[in-house]
Amino acid sequence: MTESGSRTVRLHIKVGRLLAALVLAIIAVSAGGCAERGIAPPQIERLGPGAVGLRNNSLRVATANLWGVAVFGFDWADEVDLRFAEFAERLGRNEPALDIVLIQEAWKDGARRAMLAHPGVILNFPYRVDALERPGGSGLVVLSRFPIVRTEFHRFDAQGNCFKFWEADCLAGKGVLAAQIKIGEQLFWVASTHLIACYLGNEASGTACDLHDPNGDVRWSQLVEARHFMEELPGETPVLLGGDFNFTRASHYYPGMTSPTIPPDPPDRAVTRSKDRQTPRGWTETGKRDTQARQIDYIWTRPGALERWQAQAPARLIFTNPVKLPSGESIPISDHRILTVSLCLVEKTAEQAWHQCR
Repeated sequence: MTESGSRTVRLHIKVGRLLAALVLAIIAVSAGGCAERGIAPPQIERLGPGAVGLRNNSLRVATANLWGVAVFGFDWADEVDLRFAEFAERLGRNEPALDIVLIQEAWKDGARRAMLAHPGVILNFPYRVDALERPGGSGLVVLSRFPIVRTEFHRFDAQGNCFKFWEADCLAGKGVLAAQIKIGEQLFWVASTHLIACYLGNEASGTACDLHDPNGDVRWSQLVEARHFMEELPGETPVLLGGDFNFTRASHYYPGMTSPTIPPDPPDRAVTRSKDRQTPRGWTETGKRDTQARQIDYIWTRPGALERWQAQAPARLIFTNPVKLPSGESIPISDHRILTVSLCLVEKTAEQAWHQCR
């Protein structure tokens, strides 16, 4: 649930919260291990007509881990309601203008519902998929300016260790939430996901989890599951997957996404190379930008039969201004920086030629 190291320091877990988590863990274990939670089929909600085509031939996508962690009504993160309300205000102002928002860690029901009910959010994103209504849900939401015609959710078979109740990943029901959007006459899959963190607690360098990660095998299995799920979705158009992957580019998990074929499982960290250069199956980090080593949020794309999504410029950070508290202090809108990228459609075999967008 957490970004490397920093969140462990920032979580102010009081005795009551710890006991609540312990009780929840005991219930889960006594019920037969990692109980399945939040597995109700995701429902498509339509609150407006939706857009027909792209603005200026660009698809603008953002991924946002909102750190909305709450258990039994206790906030495990700083000022969840206030930060979610501010996030909704910024989405409502539509600056920058976004088309798709992929959200993770929206676990607190009240804060999430208030965010989704904001008039500006409804106006700018009339379609949404919210798979979180049952306790312990996935924490995932997809907001869309375009009509959503179909949705699929895959709950990871690989969850965390239920006896590590302070991590609570096995109680959270993480997975991949995919939505099929309609742009013009074409259908495209977009999806949000959130892989397990390592919870070392001493990752000041931001890369400690790349070197030693007690939850690495779980994350690797989740990565393999995510790829299997996404690559088996129907359709021949380009596919997009974004979210919190909890590994950096220096990690040996990173090639698990870029490998042309799905890596072996159980993980030996080896990746295979495709002999057919015309049909790569790997995923591309869109808008790859110079960044600090601790970046763990990505927007990936995979080509379709004839076309692919091409980044028009390096990805950038948005909503970087802090949220002001009633006390006069300020805090970040989340402990993850919110990432966005503008994409356009080009021929699958075209080089880095965004001018071919149509």
